[in-house]
Amino acid sequence: MIPNLHEEMKKAVVRSQHTQRNWDLSKEMPQDDIDMLVHAVTTCPSKQNFAFYNVHVITNRETIEQVHELTTGLGVTDPKTGVRTDITNSQTLANLLIVFEEADVSEAYKYKLKSRDSDSEFTYNKDKDMAVGIAAGYVNVIASMLGYQTGCCACGQFDKIQEVLGLKNAPILLMGVGYKDPNRERREHHTLGVKVTRRVKEPISVSYIK
Repeated sequence: MIPNLHEEMKKAVVRSQHTQRNWDLSKEMPQDDIDMLVHAVTTCPSKQNFAFYNVHVITNRETIEQVHELTTGLGVTDPKTGVRTDITNSQTLANLLIVFEEADVSEAYKYKLKSRDSDSEFTYNKDKDMAVGIAAGYVNVIASMLGYQTGCCACGQFDKIQEVLGLKNAPILLMGVGYKDPNRERREHHTLGVKVTRRVKEPISVSYIK
């Protein structure tokens, strides 16, 4: 039994909630750690074990930077002027970039929709979004337990990102995983230096029914 296991697990969860926007790119992630993240994202739960996404694991720096340049849509507001400017999302500039791509619908899932559900489009989107959310959550926590920081990105020119990566289907989510820059505040944009505002976690209502 690991001493103070619950406390360490709580710390890992809290760390995984804090997005990282700058990185120490002088380090290289061990393949064993990358393999563990791939294990988490491919074997985590999904609706009846159907596959709703493909995963692309990118370590090539040139490719990561190409994708990053297409992630415009994150807005920062000048506190003095109130002017909002769109910038790229530097969470994607991590040592490792995981790209979730929408998967082709399997024949087994098509049969499920046809035989059970009246609104197949709504059901499919619900199941797909839930699967990707669970997978991203697994990566977040496992990465935190391994000592890495993470950041998710769902903004940008996804049609062009699809073209850059040569994907058959549309990308759904981009997720950076890597080493934080120890000399910078985590909200500072990796290349632009501007700070992105943070939102305090809203309280979640919990009730116990016994």
